Amino acid sequence: MKSLARVGLRPSRDHKISFGVQLALVLLWLVYGLFLIFTEPENSTNDRHFIHYVFLILAVGYLLFILAQNTSLFGRQSYLEITPAYVVEKRGHFKQKIAIHLQDVTGITLSPVQARFAMRDGSKHSVNLRLISTRKGQKIAREKLLEVADRHAIPVTEAGGTRA
Repeated sequence: MKSLARVGLRPSRDHKISFGVQLALVLLWLVYGLFLIFTEPENSTNDRHFIHYVFLILAVGYLLFILAQNTSLFGRQSYLEITPAYVVEKRGHFKQKIAIHLQDVTGITLSPVQARFAMRDGSKHSVNLRLISTRKGQKIAREKLLEVADRHAIPVTEAGGTRA
């Protein structure tokens, strides 16, 4: 099904440690691991070189992990996609997609920070609109949500009043 809109999300905005701090830590670990490997005397009788290499490999692995989660280096992994039949939220490589089928939605509540979907079975799903990476993307997502709500005759309640 053709997507009406696909906007990128900022996954690092909902982490406890920001992307910049994670990147600084992993770069410090890489420098420290290389320092340990290159300053060890060659005629040393201990086998600590193995531990230094394991530490360095784990640091490189963590660097790849945070780059995959927070950048589009391996393709866009965090996005909000709006199609004529459903809304999909994906927040990263290792997180599950959340698909909201519009045929099961009985109402949408839009605020500047989030969109709440009331479902036929009584459950509610919410999409955090603050995670959208650009203001233009926020505007596009809002417009497309209103468009699909009109198409499916879903009542939309906005922060300032009701839109049918």
